[in-house]
Amino acid sequence: MIIKLNEIIDERGKEFIYTEKVMDGLTIPEGVSINGKIIKSGDRYIVKGFFKTVLSLECVRCLEKITSNVEGEFSATYLDSKNYQKYISGLKQEEEFKDEYFEEAVNNEINISDLVREYILLEMSEYEMCNPHCLNTENIERYSKEDMDPRWQQLLDIEL
Repeated sequence: MIIKLNEIIDERGKEFIYTEKVMDGLTIPEGVSINGKIIKSGDRYIVKGFFKTVLSLECVRCLEKITSNVEGEFSATYLDSKNYQKYISGLKQEEEFKDEYFEEAVNNEINISDLVREYILLEMSEYEMCNPHCLNTENIERYSKEDMDPRWQQLLDIEL
């Protein structure tokens, strides 16, 4: 969902509730439920909300299909392109961002779906596995031999 900055007039802001059916790189059979609000405060646009989804993944041990419930809150503060350029140029070289960090509203638009996608990736477990134990151990046994795992074999062919 893309929200244009001219749609947000004041602190009352704009609320949004929708389901995103497709997100790049994620398998989300039921979509992602997203609800939140965007408000204008001075020259800043503050986005806050909540998301909930079920991801379809593979267990890292046995490679069987599993699902993972992912939910959480998201927030970001945006500046229009003009104010964002002022903000960036005001930072000294190699200066760290302070407690407050701003995103740029490119073309005076905020892409809520891209923001939520980033938060989903942060909420996911690094290594999704069957819980508590894998039922199908065929792949575990096949790839746990002393031999080279064939999935990694191609790495040996890379010339540096």
